[in-house]
This record gives sequence, structure tokens and C-alpha cells, in this order.
Amino acid sequence: MLAATHAGFATSLYLGGAAVFEYPTDPVSWSLAVFFSFMPDIDIPTSKVGRPLFFLSVPLEKRFGHRTITHSVIGVAILTALATPLYFFYPLCFWSIVGGYWSHIQIDMANIRGVDLFWPSPIRVVMPGKMKYRLEVGSKAEMIVLCALLVFCVGLYPLSGLGLRGGLHQLLKDFDIAYDEFVEVQGLNWYTLELKAIDNLTLEHIKCNCPVLGAWQSGLIIEHNGKARSVGKSQIQHNLYPVDAVLIQGEPLRVISQRVDMKGRSLRWLVENLKANHGYYLLGELYVDADKVVNVSQIEAYHPVIWGGDKVRLHYAKADDLRDYLNLTAIRGEVIVQFWFRPGDRAVELSFNGDGGEIKTPGVLEGMF
Repeated sequence: MLAATHAGFATSLYLGGAAVFEYPTDPVSWSLAVFFSFMPDIDIPTSKVGRPLFFLSVPLEKRFGHRTITHSVIGVAILTALATPLYFFYPLCFWSIVGGYWSHIQIDMANIRGVDLFWPSPIRVVMPGKMKYRLEVGSKAEMIVLCALLVFCVGLYPLSGLGLRGGLHQLLKDFDIAYDEFVEVQGLNWYTLELKAIDNLTLEHIKCNCPVLGAWQSGLIIEHNGKARSVGKSQIQHNLYPVDAVLIQGEPLRVISQRVDMKGRSLRWLVENLKANHGYYLLGELYVDADKVVNVSQIEAYHPVIWGGDKVRLHYAKADDLRDYLNLTAIRGEVIVQFWFRPGDRAVELSFNGDGGEIKTPGVLEGMF
């Protein structure tokens, strides 16, 4: 086959592998795959790799001939052994080298002569079996195959960045795929939900790109117009019913948390004494005096503050969400103050003074000052 055909086939396998196995593509590993797709032809002194490496190509051609040892399982095994140290440091480069080399052998099977895959056995491997369907080097048929490979690579390129599942997600815009994907990767990056939904209470149609905060009851918690709301298929448990949903990955996310013991303290104490130069979310579960009366009406299925009987649950609540609950005093329980950071955000400055004295800044925060 021509060098361009080998490069095109190696590229299609590289990008196809990225789409199926969802490994990240990069210029180095991609270049290695293309370069090593030429390497089996080192047994020809006039080939692209044979000319600069003539001190290897000349003796290889004289001793073994073309498409023998370098196009065999033995040649693949030798290359794999030489490249093995890369596997422990740069596994993608290792697989690019081995995969690129194998791609050359695989497409050469479609040549009229085939390859001596099991050399020194005289058995030749061809694909397809009928000669009339195999390709002659430089023929019109090979040009058609080359053009098809180029078109295939152009189509695979965007899919290689999304992955097969991501590509299906973009195509189907299915909420269940978005939910499953977020559950697997939450906490690693900022995520946005490109959403079309219906408000289960007002039947309002909503279209937004909303930050995703977390998962809840087989659904997602998003921030819409400054308020946390749940999205999911259950009209009883969620605020919004998704019509179309696509999960979009954003910048790397760094989360730092501070635990606060709330025994004998009110939510008003928490809000008034927590001072920070960065926005935060409150999570936790508090047991309170069941005789306390709170003047709230929780019609919505999800709310950042869920109160029932002797228990108050905070789930991605902000200080403003606590205004109807400020007088509730905890018998026991704790609140986690969670800070979310983007790359380049300045260090958090946290102070916490109250009845019990100053709460020490955790070591993970001290290193940031």
C-alpha cells in the first residue's frame, strides 16, 4: 500500500479507538501511530523509513525479503518488547506505537500478495479471500479506499473527543445518559446541563445552560436563576421534567470542605458567624426541637432546605435559602461548608466566630493563605 493509505488507516484506528475507549487524543501519540504505520516497510531500502535507516533496511531485505519478518507476529512481538518500558510511563504512546505498526500489517492483508503473518511459515494471510476484491498498490481501487479513509477520519475526529457514549448523548440528548455520566465523574470538573424542561408545578417551559451541583433521587440538582432545583423523570420527586438534556464538561473543579458542629446552635448563628470571601454551599442533617414551628410551605418536591418533624436537611443550600429556618436550633448534627473553586480563583479567607469561640481553620485551607 502507499504511505498515505497506511497513514489514513492508522489515523482511523487511532481516532476510532478514542471514540470507543474514550482515551484522550494528543499530537504526540497520534504522530507515533502514523509514524509506526510506515515502520514494517523498513525491509525495503527505497521506502520512506528504509532510506534513512538503510543500515537496517538493506540487510533485512537481503536476508528475509519483503513482507516477511517485519510483517509477521514475530515483528510485532519484537516491537512490543522494545516499547514495553513506555507502557509504565506513557501507556497511550505504547499502544499508539504497537497499534500503528499493526495497522500497516492489517491493511497489507488487503493487498493482492497478502502478508506472511506467521513467518517463517509459508502460509500467507489475505483479506478478503477473493483476489478480485483485493487491492493493487497505487491502483484506482486503492485511491478510492484512501479517499474513504480520509472522509472517515474527518467524521471520527469530533467523535474521538466526545467518545462513543458522548456522541450518542449529543445525538439523543437523553437525560438518563447525562445523569449516569455525571454520577461517574462528579467532583472532577465543573459541569453544565444544556436543558429543555417543563416545570412540574407551573408547567412553564424552561430552556437554560445551568450549572450542575449534584445528584438527588435519580436526578440532578442544577442552579437555575440563582436557586437550586432538581431535574428528573419523577414528577413527584423533582421540580423540572427534562425534555432534552446534554451534559457539558467545563473547567477542572477543586472542592474544599469545612465541618461545623451545630449542637446547641441555631442556623441564624451559622449564617451570622460564617464569613468567607468566596461563595459556598451548605450540606448536612440536623436534629431539632420538634415543637418548633416554622412558617414555610414546601409545595415543591425538592428544596435546598428540607424540614420535616425533628429533622432539617441541607442539600446545596445557600445562606438566603435559610431565612425561614434561622430560629431552628440543633440538638445534634453538623453542617458541611463546601467551597467550589475554578482554576485561578484566589485562596479562600475563612473566619468563624461564635458562642463557642473561634473554629480553627483546617490544614488544607491554611496552606492556601
